[in-house]
Amino acid sequence: MKTIDIVTSAYNEEECLPELFRRLRGVFALESQYSFRVLIADNGSIDNTWKIISEEAIQDPRILGFRMSRNFSLDAAFTNGLDNATGNAVVIMTSDLQDPPESISALLRKYEEGFDQVVVKVISRNSVPLLRRMLSKIFYRVANKMTSGLLPESVSDFRLVSRKTYIAIRSLRESHRFLRGLGAWVGFKTGEIEIARPPRFAGQSNWLGLSLVKVTSQASKSLLAYSAKPLAWVSTIGLLLSASTCLGIFVLSIFWLTYGVPFAGYGSLIGVMFVGFSVIMLCIGILAQYLGLIYEEVKQRPLYVVSEKTF
Repeated sequence: MKTIDIVTSAYNEEECLPELFRRLRGVFALESQYSFRVLIADNGSIDNTWKIISEEAIQDPRILGFRMSRNFSLDAAFTNGLDNATGNAVVIMTSDLQDPPESISALLRKYEEGFDQVVVKVISRNSVPLLRRMLSKIFYRVANKMTSGLLPESVSDFRLVSRKTYIAIRSLRESHRFLRGLGAWVGFKTGEIEIARPPRFAGQSNWLGLSLVKVTSQASKSLLAYSAKPLAWVSTIGLLLSASTCLGIFVLSIFWLTYGVPFAGYGSLIGVMFVGFSVIMLCIGILAQYLGLIYEEVKQRPLYVVSEKTF
């Protein structure tokens, strides 16, 4: 009998967890040809999340709980689950029920066709505000271009990965975790299913609670962590500006030698200065982002810290 590990993370999800476990047990009963375990991390919750996980683990030995020492990133919590996985395959999902447990059956059917990785494409997310949906679409469009198609549009963290796939993913220990990118990078035969993302079952969305500044910052780091193209853009901008400057000086030198120096254009001069400084600051900002990512990597801190387990 093949074994499937469900890897998930909960942060202040006391209202969703009982329903999550109930629906997961329904899937386990339906897919009786597989043996399941649930590896769930309490990612620094301040409500009764850990109490619920502990009680469920006592009643059902298939549930293994990990209590993180503080709130880490969602991808770091998922990494904890992958590090402890032993199944023939792993299903990665969130605990707020916006990744419907019933879709696990569709993932398994695709897995049985011989795919090493089955990703979930979200075709509808009407519960997400319009601005966030637009920003998400922009992110995926840019990411797809910058990574030469490595990150397809609207693919979520919800996915099934075979043993050799998740072993390859967990061997990549970079500090900035972006599992969608890591999964795409390791490759292997990949299939896809589509779902309409349902509204949140209960409580408040942690992602929607983040400010746009923080969301934009995380998105930019994710892009820079998987593409060096902005560095090439910096070089290209520098070359174009240098070439334009040389050409401009040459043309103006001929004009001044032929017709004399015209009336000084103060506005034009200031405009050129502002544009030049803006481009320089943009390039320095891109370089600073890469420098920050390098700084995080060289510290070589652990990706997460577990303070307590249920087993």
